[in-house]
Amino acid sequence: MHICANPARLVLDVLSYLPPLLLARLRVALGQEHRLLAADGWAGLDLLARRNVVTVAVLDPLCDGGDGVESVCDFMARHPSVPVVLYVVLSPASLRAVVRLARHGVQTVVLHQFDDDPRRLRELLERQPGDALTELLLHELAEPLRRLSPGLAEAVREMFRQPHRVWTAQDLATAAGLPRRTMYRQLETAGFASPRLLVQGARLLRAYLYLRNPGNLIEDVVAKLRYGSPHVFIRHTREACGLTPSALRRGVDEPDFVALLTQRLLAG
Repeated sequence: MHICANPARLVLDVLSYLPPLLLARLRVALGQEHRLLAADGWAGLDLLARRNVVTVAVLDPLCDGGDGVESVCDFMARHPSVPVVLYVVLSPASLRAVVRLARHGVQTVVLHQFDDDPRRLRELLERQPGDALTELLLHELAEPLRRLSPGLAEAVREMFRQPHRVWTAQDLATAAGLPRRTMYRQLETAGFASPRLLVQGARLLRAYLYLRNPGNLIEDVVAKLRYGSPHVFIRHTREACGLTPSALRRGVDEPDFVALLTQRLLAG
């Protein structure tokens, strides 16, 4: 099943490793609306990806003057949930790097002075695909979501797509533009278990996605999603599916986890 995401209020968290000229162009394109995390090397790139929520990575494989194709491939292997966009200055060396990386699955390339107009670059990054796991869960919740008012349904979808921006049931009510009591009543009528479990479930779904990335430690997931401590994270995973994060990482595949979480989020 192929499910496309089209989030309406997506705020990008963009990770980059670029030379100064391209970094400046990217900064202009993102403006104040989106967040930019600029790495100072390949090791720094990995560390930022481990400790921060990242929507997309924008990389120049020749950023440090050497051949960084293997470094890009290593990053992709360690963080497969992060889409990669190549941003390069046209040259024989950069084209060779792009061709090699295309064989490893990189599909999006931006050429300096050809297709990096700030508006066009921003729109290209905003169109990068969201994670399929979130869209699969939202597909499973489609029927109860249809019973909500449009504003609340969209707020719930956006919470699952960007769980690091919604921390409490009150945040969800604010995003929906509803009084808290009205939100509770709507969610109960639609068949959801509770707003607290919805908020918790959105974070846990993203935590599971990060656990599946070989480059992330459990401590990294705790830091990214601000669980406060590993103990809180462990408690949430036990409540949701009866497993520790380590067991969840090793023993539950994606469809089974979505089924477990869907069951927890719905009343009865």
